[in-house]
Amino acid sequence: MKKCLLIAVLVLSGSLMAMTADEIMSRVDQVKTPSTLQSNMTMILVDNKGKQRIRAMQSQSADMGSYDASLLFFLEPADVKGTGFLMKDYKAANEDDDQWMFLPSLGKAKRIAGSDKTGSFMGSDFSYADMSKRNLEDWQFKLLKEDEVNDQKVWVIEALPVSEAVVEKTGYVKTISYVRQDNFLPIRGINYLEKKGEVKLLNVAETKLINGYWINTKVQMISQKNGKTVHRTQMSTTDIIVDANIDQNSFTLNRLEQGL
Repeated sequence: MKKCLLIAVLVLSGSLMAMTADEIMSRVDQVKTPSTLQSNMTMILVDNKGKQRIRAMQSQSADMGSYDASLLFFLEPADVKGTGFLMKDYKAANEDDDQWMFLPSLGKAKRIAGSDKTGSFMGSDFSYADMSKRNLEDWQFKLLKEDEVNDQKVWVIEALPVSEAVVEKTGYVKTISYVRQDNFLPIRGINYLEKKGEVKLLNVAETKLINGYWINTKVQMISQKNGKTVHRTQMSTTDIIVDANIDQNSFTLNRLEQGL
């Protein structure tokens, strides 16, 4: 019995090691996600002197078939309260994602232009492009090596954009991803920006298994210039509810412009 178990383990291990970078990233893209998700979020912005700004949000998302929809509203502090963000993340690689911001002072939503998606999302180290899922067709993947991160076996995969248009859309000229071998979740990333010496480091500090879904509950993005940290953003997600009934009208411009 032990011999059979050992053989099974070796076969599984061998099959994982034999996977190509494209196959690994395809499995990453296919990780099971909930049909809907509701949560509260906390965003902590930290400058290079350690000064913090804290923002609270409420978020909901849903699989709408041809696209994934997300709606987010800021609750605190007062200067951003009521600000909303709506996104339609299309699954087809040839469709550009739609994103809108709602500012209470204007009373209407503003569409985020494609040329603006490399900009900072609400002063954070995440860009508007970071809010969307990446299209595999936009990148050429290469398996660099196998490694360990926090006692987790990972694949280290390099991704290069297939065109200058992808660089303009994402802001990245190269990314390095560390993908867990047990569940195909990226838990660390190095994102190289166009300007030499500028990188953004992604670290998934906590992931929880909730009703069969792996959910990132603590994520940090760090902006560095020439090896020095200039700013960082910590995102925490709590009060998570998956597969709840959510009205599809929650993800429309009308709903966004209704505000909180």
